[in-house]
Amino acid sequence: MSTGTPVLPGDPLGVEEEYVPGENVYTDSAGYLRASLTGRPIYENKSKVVTVSTKKRIRFPPIGSNVVGIVSSVKSDFVTIELYGVLSLTHAVKWLSEFPSVYTGLLPVREVAGEYVKDVFEYFRVGDVVLAKTLSSFPPFHLTTKSPQHGVLYALCSRCLSIMEPQSQRTMKCPACGNVENRKVSSIATSRFLTINLRRLLAQKRW
Repeated sequence: MSTGTPVLPGDPLGVEEEYVPGENVYTDSAGYLRASLTGRPIYENKSKVVTVSTKKRIRFPPIGSNVVGIVSSVKSDFVTIELYGVLSLTHAVKWLSEFPSVYTGLLPVREVAGEYVKDVFEYFRVGDVVLAKTLSSFPPFHLTTKSPQHGVLYALCSRCLSIMEPQSQRTMKCPACGNVENRKVSSIATSRFLTINLRRLLAQKRW
């Protein structure tokens, strides 16, 4: 085990070919490992895991929490999502809490939908705002979007970048240019109670 000099959120810690992201570490779309909190990096040489140790005690959301984030990368076997907060689905759909920093979520292909997924790109794309459920209690959070209420809340048209509208459970349509794209659409994407500030989330993204 070895330690490095103190780092700030977003500072590089290595590449995914060398280490696996541990607590308070995320992988960006280019494959670089970066700190999600201020602290001191710790490199486990045997397990090849890098974590960031911080003196500040952080309360992570429990397993089963409904978290909202933006898709930062889509690969054949998993989707990486930058998580910004917890959404309450009781009574009105609203923010329950926001994270002190952006956390990393990993959505494996087997948890994308309750069916066989041949091409993950047909369910999620980079930039999609997604509602998912946590399967672990510390970052990087393991996620699932199998249930009907979990999936894409907002998506931008790949042609004109307008916000698309849900058309079915598997498609969204652009009201500006008529383009139709496949997505794993959340059943609450059309809820009038859904009040997520999309512009603010896009302003915070780190990729």
